[in-house]
Amino acid sequence: MNTPPPRSDGPSAFTPRQAAAYLRGQHHVALCLIENGAAPHDWQASSYTTPEALLDSLVAVVPEYAWTAIDGRCVLHPRQDIWRAPLSGEAFRGPRLQTAQAYVEFLRGNAPEMADLVPPLLKGDPAAALYTATVSIRANCSALQGLVDLLGPDPSMVFAIERQDANRRVLFFERVDMGRGHHEHE
Repeated sequence: MNTPPPRSDGPSAFTPRQAAAYLRGQHHVALCLIENGAAPHDWQASSYTTPEALLDSLVAVVPEYAWTAIDGRCVLHPRQDIWRAPLSGEAFRGPRLQTAQAYVEFLRGNAPEMADLVPPLLKGDPAAALYTATVSIRANCSALQGLVDLLGPDPSMVFAIERQDANRRVLFFERVDMGRGHHEHE
């Protein structure tokens, strides 16, 4: 990840993707990200002590973004209504990878703004809990809620929707090192 090092003499220029990587790596924040391709903005992260304060400081300088807390998870996302609007639909349940693939197809079919979303790709061990843990998505929820539901109960799980090119955004799952006092589940 191309994350600028923090500077002590003033702000550094970060894209939202780089800021999310910085918060995950340096502050152990289990932050989910939906990328829209915003340009870098000057942002000073080191003077804030809570994840909420860090995120408030970030969205204050990146007006295209908001952050939302859902079920104890922080999600940095574009300020488009489609992410928070309720979507009429069925509940989903099954192994994370298959459930995510089905949910992405549901989103693509129900929200034209998500037509460029690509289902998650398998990277690594296909038998890992990252892909096989059973998850549930509630019916008639927002896209943000459904994506958070895909994470299950493990607090170190995060998702990212990252722009791959002008025509595609891809959903990824990963674990964040939560630092001391937190446990990862496998």
